[in-house]
Amino acid sequence: MTSAEWMACSDPPPMLEFLRGKVSERKLRLFSTACFLRLTALLPDPRQRQGISVLEQLAEGVILQSECRNVTAEIRRAIPPRDEQVVSQIPTDDFHFVALMLYREFCSSSVASHAISATAGLADGAEEQRHQAQLMRDIIGNPFRPVTTDPTWLTTDVVALATGIYEDRAFDRMPILADALQDAGCDNDDILNHCRNANQVHVRGCWVVDLVLGKE
Repeated sequence: MTSAEWMACSDPPPMLEFLRGKVSERKLRLFSTACFLRLTALLPDPRQRQGISVLEQLAEGVILQSECRNVTAEIRRAIPPRDEQVVSQIPTDDFHFVALMLYREFCSSSVASHAISATAGLADGAEEQRHQAQLMRDIIGNPFRPVTTDPTWLTTDVVALATGIYEDRAFDRMPILADALQDAGCDNDDILNHCRNANQVHVRGCWVVDLVLGKE
């Protein structure tokens, strides 16, 4: 994969394969969380929706994998028996397939792969994968163009803004963060353009916010 291919890609599996061993498990779990959050409407049982929240806590190190057993069991109980096995043809109205993939996300060591697979049962699966690719770029950035911060950019205002965006999920403030970074001397186009791109969806784990806060 090249830099141009990465930025144009709308097929998440090869992107994920490329990232294996190159990014933190936290990043991949936050990507998985963002993917399942987009599919919340297809998870009718509150036990399943709670599972997404726990997946994020797992990513952030709030809880350990060993502490997820009860939640994992509840997600499993919420899946009707007819969905216990994956069949080759998943009906487009079989929304419990998404819950099955959420369950497997907890059980498998292949982080994020089941979040991507959850699109298989959707009528608009290709479009959903396009959104997933955008989420991947928001969380990872462009791995072919790694960016580092200049300590002088990390003013009190910049860090406070990034912290608020992260904690409140206030991603509408990203252009304000760009202004604060630029005022602090940041002239990196990748950072500033990412913050100001009106078409970019931002989620917890956004590479610019993580960069400012020193998260990996």
